[in-house]
Amino acid sequence: MRFTRISTLVALLLGVAALTWGVLRVVETQGAALPPLTWTAPAGVALLAVVVLVTAVALRRRLASGRPPDPLGMARMAVLGKASAHVGPIVGGLYAGYLVVLLPDLEIESRREGAVLCGVALLAAVLLTAAGLLLERACRVRGGQDPLEPEVPAT
Repeated sequence: MRFTRISTLVALLLGVAALTWGVLRVVETQGAALPPLTWTAPAGVALLAVVVLVTAVALRRRLASGRPPDPLGMARMAVLGKASAHVGPIVGGLYAGYLVVLLPDLEIESRREGAVLCGVALLAAVLLTAAGLLLERACRVRGGQDPLEPEVPAT
């Protein structure tokens, strides 16, 4: 498994944000109401970020103490880290695109409240991505070669 690149995550965030912005602009110009925003989604993303962060810290402590973890458990944590690192930009892109749609009309109270909610959700998504990357990095095998990588002959 290769480590997740930051450039991939930024491209994913920007792509989803642009797509969301485009769809919401079309919806808005057609005269339809924008989808409602609630605090449950940002709270759920923030809670997930905390869980992944706690898992990463606990794993680092366990590895530092010298106790070997279960290999299958390590693989599962690596997958959780990689998935969290990719879900963060997707969710963040959705809220970033919505935020860009709301920015021109911040003098309207409902739009201002929606923009604050989108900002909080975007922050929670960034925290989820950072926690996922931290967990993914904590699961790397030190001193060994990745079995999926081709062997490079010594010259």
